[in-house]
Amino acid sequence: MLIYRKVLQILRLLCLFLLPIGIMLHEMNFTNGILYLAFFICVLNFKKDKERWQNFERKFLFLIICFCVGLLASNYYSTDLSISMKWARRYCYWILPGAAIYGLWTRENIGRYLFASGLALGGIILCVYAGYQDLVLDLNRPGSLSTGPNSFSAIVALAVPFVLLNIPNLLFNILTWLIFLSGIAISQSRGSFLALTFVSFFYCLNELRMRWSFTCRQMIALLLSIMALCGLLFIMDDEHKTEPGILQRLLNTSKISGDDERILLWGSSLNMIKDFPVHGVGLRQFNDIYINGNYINVKAREPHLDSPHNIILHYLTEMGLIGTVPLMALFVYIVYWSAKNRGNLMARAMLYAVAALFINNMVDYQFIVKQYYQLFWCLLGGTIADVYLQKEKFIRG
Repeated sequence: MLIYRKVLQILRLLCLFLLPIGIMLHEMNFTNGILYLAFFICVLNFKKDKERWQNFERKFLFLIICFCVGLLASNYYSTDLSISMKWARRYCYWILPGAAIYGLWTRENIGRYLFASGLALGGIILCVYAGYQDLVLDLNRPGSLSTGPNSFSAIVALAVPFVLLNIPNLLFNILTWLIFLSGIAISQSRGSFLALTFVSFFYCLNELRMRWSFTCRQMIALLLSIMALCGLLFIMDDEHKTEPGILQRLLNTSKISGDDERILLWGSSLNMIKDFPVHGVGLRQFNDIYINGNYINVKAREPHLDSPHNIILHYLTEMGLIGTVPLMALFVYIVYWSAKNRGNLMARAMLYAVAALFINNMVDYQFIVKQYYQLFWCLLGGTIADVYLQKEKFIRG
């Protein structure tokens, strides 16, 4: 019996480490295999962990159910019911990885460290492979192992606060952060770059100063990392390159990517929202209505767009108020609850992650991408579990 318990605990920790890696690398068969194993472990441990399931945060449960109901209800009025309902169901069961992480979470810190290490390794693999595509294969704006440059960089920006706050090694944090920033610079994603910059600034302002007492060696390592970063950005932004770098894209947005096009797109989206305010047009129906409903502006140059490139406009156009209000209510409560529990490292990381998510998704729509969406729920499931188990540990003494 003792050996059985030890094997089960090892498998539990292994799943906590491997599940975020599989999701981040978009390895669906691997992810599904780990997910099945995770739920099998949760079933075997149900009697032992019964209290955590019974005491799951009731308000979170209510808001998640409301979100799923809103997803399904809004799509009954879709212009293509079969396609939209298929995607609505997917968004509901893509929440399951978050439930798996909640069930797998351990009272011991080793579980949190392994989960954060999995996030770090997944992000490092994405960034290193993007570097290979850029430097060796000479691809402009490589997509790494994800669905595109904006996708993998957004995943990295979402994961970074959990890595920085939960791995207690300054040198590892600096090196990981440098690799992450390098990957985002290679992707040239402005939303992800701004999100990472925001997280990094407040991490240094609030966390680094409080958590670390710098030795001479650590200060030298920090300075060398900053120097390496500056050198990297200059290399990535070399004016002799045929394609613009991240700094050029940030400084010359209108010239490089025609951001007036995005303004036109947002205007068209607002017109669509006026005509379908309650239930929207249905998931994955934006482009069809955008073109065939004659919402595209005559000055717009790009007709083949799947989203308004703004997550709030995206939800309002495709799911109307029925689908958007529950989502916004959920995010408001996440911010409130995380701030209330900010003494917990996972809750504090969630605050940074939500800020990164909204910065990124104000100019993009990564929250509807499968791996980003699933990763968010994993982070939330782990955060809720850690707050509950740490409080329980404190009460039990």
